[in-house]
Amino acid sequence: MSRDKTQNILQDLNQLGWDDFFEQRFYPLRDHGYIQGRITRETHHIYNVHTASGVHTAQISGLFHYSAVVRSDYPTIGDWVAMTESGGTFVIEKILGRKSAFSRKTAGRAIDEQIIAANIDVLFIVNALDGGRNFNLRGIERYVTMAAESGARPVIVLNKADLCEDKEQALREARFSEDIPVHLVSALTGEGLDELMENYGAVTVALTGPSGVGKSALINALLREERARTGEQRQDDLRGRHTTTHKELFFLPGGMMLIDTPGLKELGLWADEDSIKRTFTDISEIARECRFKDCSHQGEPGCAVQQALTEGRIDRSRYENFLSMKNEISFLNSKMDVRSRLERKSKEKKLSKMIKNFYK
Repeated sequence: MSRDKTQNILQDLNQLGWDDFFEQRFYPLRDHGYIQGRITRETHHIYNVHTASGVHTAQISGLFHYSAVVRSDYPTIGDWVAMTESGGTFVIEKILGRKSAFSRKTAGRAIDEQIIAANIDVLFIVNALDGGRNFNLRGIERYVTMAAESGARPVIVLNKADLCEDKEQALREARFSEDIPVHLVSALTGEGLDELMENYGAVTVALTGPSGVGKSALINALLREERARTGEQRQDDLRGRHTTTHKELFFLPGGMMLIDTPGLKELGLWADEDSIKRTFTDISEIARECRFKDCSHQGEPGCAVQQALTEGRIDRSRYENFLSMKNEISFLNSKMDVRSRLERKSKEKKLSKMIKNFYK
C-alpha cells in the first residue's frame, strides 16, 4: 500500500477516533491483510463496522468465538477491530485493545463483566427533572463510580429542565463534586444543547442512565433529526419503557461521536475501592482522620466519619450509599477471588492430566 493511500485512510479513520494508541496495536497486523474499523452498531453479535472504505456488516470468526473465555472478551460498541474480507464477507478476527471500558456486573447471580461501551472519552450520566424517580442522586453516584472505573470522564446531564420549577436547587443537589460538570438541558426546547456540544467537541461520548430520562430524545435533539426511537412513560411513576434495544454510534455535525445504550434497570457495580473514593471524595478525605486505618466507619472509636455525620457535615443518605457500595464491592471481590481459585485449580488439573498422559 502506498504511503499516500495509507495517510488518506488514517485521515478518514481519525474522524472515527483513531489515534496513536490504536495505530501501535494495529501496526504488527498491517502487512497481513487485516482491515481496521470501528464498531458503530451492535445487535446480537452482528456488528456494523465503520472503515475507511465504508460501513460493513461483520461477525466474529470461529477462532475468535472459540478463544473467548468471558463475556468481556467479545467486541462491543466503540471497539476498534481487525477484520479479514473474502468475497464481500467481513470477519472480525481481533480487538485492538481498549483505552476505556464502561462496564457493569452482569444482571443476575453470575459474576461476570458486561462491557456496555468501549473507547469512550466522556460519559453523559442522564437523569430527568420531571418528577418521579428520574432524578436519583444515589443512582447518579453509582454511575459516577462506574465512570471512574471505566477511564472516561463523568458528566451529569439533567434533561427535561423545562419541567423543573427550581433549577438552582437541582444544580446544587447534583453538584456533589467540584470535578464533575453538571448541565441542565431540555431535548424539547433545546436549552443547554449548544453548550453541551461546544464543551465536549470531537470526542466519543456515551449516554447512560435509567429508562425514561429522555436519552433517545436527547440524541435526536443533538442530531437535529429523528434517528433514535422514543417512547412514552408510565403515568403512575413517570418511568420509561425500553425503547433502545441495541447499541449504536451516531456522528454529530460538530464531530462528536455519540453512543446510545439501552436503559439499565440493574446497575451492578464493576469497580474497585479506589473508584469509590473518587466518587465520595468528601467522605474519603474525612476518613483519613479516623483513628484506625482499617476503620469501617460504622461505630469504631475515633471515627471521624461518624463524627462528621453527627455534626451534619455528611448527608446521611449519601453516607449510607457509600457504605452500601463499599460492601457490594467487597462481596464482588470475594466472589472473584473464589472464581479465580477455582479456575486456577481447574487449569492445574488439566495440566497434570496432560503431563500424566505424556509419560504413559
